[in-house]
Amino acid sequence: MRPRGPLATTQSGPDDDPGQKRLDELGRKIEAVREQQPKPRPASSGRLNVVYRLSTEFVAAVFVGLALGWGFDALTGWKPVGIVLFSVLGIAAAFYNVFRAARQLSAEQDKKD
Repeated sequence: MRPRGPLATTQSGPDDDPGQKRLDELGRKIEAVREQQPKPRPASSGRLNVVYRLSTEFVAAVFVGLALGWGFDALTGWKPVGIVLFSVLGIAAAFYNVFRAARQLSAEQDKKD
């Protein structure tokens, strides 16, 4: 069995290895090119956040309308009336919220311009 010990007995610096010099030079060139390129601007994630918020509000309003209709039907015994009535009200509230948020976003965009 071979004794375990250091694999390399001599240490060489970066000046001794021509490959290391080439790598260092290449690294400097890459950094110089990166500094010349314009910084990428983040994507318009604000719009995507608004889309997610509006879709979530829309779905939530519809589900709240359905839940209220189901509860109304359970309390009164008028089976289809509550779900139909409250789901229509939930959809109407959802559209109202979307249009209200769109007006608000339009006003904010006009202020920026």
